[in-house]
Amino acid sequence: MNSLRNTIKPVFLCAACFVLLTLFLCACTSATENGSGNGSTTDPNVTDSPTESPTPTFGFRDPTINDVSGSTETGIPYVNGTQSNSWKLAKEYRLENHVFGDRKPTSALFRVIWEEDCLYVLVHVFDSTPDTTAESVYDKDSVFLFINEDARKNKVYSVGDACYIVDRDGNGYLGPGATAEGYQCCAYSDGTDYGYYVEVRIPLLTVTGRLDRQIGFDVRVNNAEEGVLVHSLQWADTGGHTDLTLTGVGTLTMD
Repeated sequence: MNSLRNTIKPVFLCAACFVLLTLFLCACTSATENGSGNGSTTDPNVTDSPTESPTPTFGFRDPTINDVSGSTETGIPYVNGTQSNSWKLAKEYRLENHVFGDRKPTSALFRVIWEEDCLYVLVHVFDSTPDTTAESVYDKDSVFLFINEDARKNKVYSVGDACYIVDRDGNGYLGPGATAEGYQCCAYSDGTDYGYYVEVRIPLLTVTGRLDRQIGFDVRVNNAEEGVLVHSLQWADTGGHTDLTLTGVGTLTMD
């Protein structure tokens, strides 16, 4: 009898183990098929950027001194180093205030497009002495963009005021009030030995882009040689102190 019991016990245990193993495998299979659990192999679809933008529509207003109109559009200028056709219909504005250094052979133009949650800015710089060797971005070939969202041209930076910086190599920097969330930038050659483009997406933090919205706005271009800043151009502010105060910025009208 003892011999029979010793024979039946291992058989019973093996059968029980088999049942438990079968139930476990069924549960894992069900979780995988439903896309849940750690065994899920479902991957999200990732798209780098659309291959074609919707057809844009534009509106413009004649600018007054230190005032510029941003074009509204249904398309999006993707900030990826390839200039979108959206920019071709946006009006260009020239930087003419020499705020630092001698009058070097540097010039710059910019365009603006707006959407509900951001501004897109394209700056075309003509500078035949490429230099980004300095440690400080202030002493590199670079573009500074200043935003004053409440349009009050505040004496000191407050909520909604920001400075975004991009050097000639396409590196982005956060100035006072800036945020990395929603900020995109790139820089690329214009196909010559003396020019380059900087393209930036600037998030709107406290206001929503809409027709006739006005915000404070300015653009500065720095020109460096051998690691030293030699010249700065700016669109609106003539004093070159926009890093500290926004009293001299211009006005951007969204239309």
